[in-house]
Amino acid sequence: MEEEEAMLFWDEFAQEYAQIQRESQLKIAEEAAAFLVEQKVFPISTFVDFAAGTGRYISAFYPFVDEYYAIDFSKEMLKIIEETIEDPMSKLHLVQQSQKDFLSAEQHWPCIFIAMNPAVRDKETLLQFQRKAHQLIILRMIAEEENVFQPYEKNHSAKNDLNLNTCYKKWFSEEAIDWQSRQFEYILKEEIDQELFHLYFEEDYSLEQRQEMVQHVFGEALTVESQTKITFELLLA
Repeated sequence: MEEEEAMLFWDEFAQEYAQIQRESQLKIAEEAAAFLVEQKVFPISTFVDFAAGTGRYISAFYPFVDEYYAIDFSKEMLKIIEETIEDPMSKLHLVQQSQKDFLSAEQHWPCIFIAMNPAVRDKETLLQFQRKAHQLIILRMIAEEENVFQPYEKNHSAKNDLNLNTCYKKWFSEEAIDWQSRQFEYILKEEIDQELFHLYFEEDYSLEQRQEMVQHVFGEALTVESQTKITFELLLA
């Protein structure tokens, strides 16, 4: 996806993305902040939250940062931050900037944080970020396992994104760059009924196929418990 096309996509998706973030039950931001305190990364003078999105990590990190730069190429994402995130100490700086412009600028930062950035997909881009920071922090979801829907889902393209941290660690090691990691695991539970199961797979399977799937998953029960195990990994380099 070209940068201009991607910018348009994220501008249009911003409100929906913000709602998804608000509804998240995961405490990854708070646990990541506690880990960074434990590792003595926090407190810190200047902190860059690159591809900050709608600011999911700002509230958790804010108390430990003197100057917080939330950088994103989407003006709509930054607008949501401005409207929803409190900044009582006037230390939050919102910057609209593309990844290309950010990496080509000469400025070096004490710390750059990147969470779930889909645009860091090759070794040179990763190393450019690493060279721009005294401390580079990368947070990604590396596994998502669910027991009711996932066994029947046909689209597995997102798995490549789940493997990116493995590539990052390999590339750091190839360049003799020291890194360490910490994983965070969460279990989400939700009650699923047969009607929802049918609706979910309506476009992928015939009625006869869905009935066989329902029999296999539900048996005689009207509902089953969906359990999703989500694993994040935080890298320090």
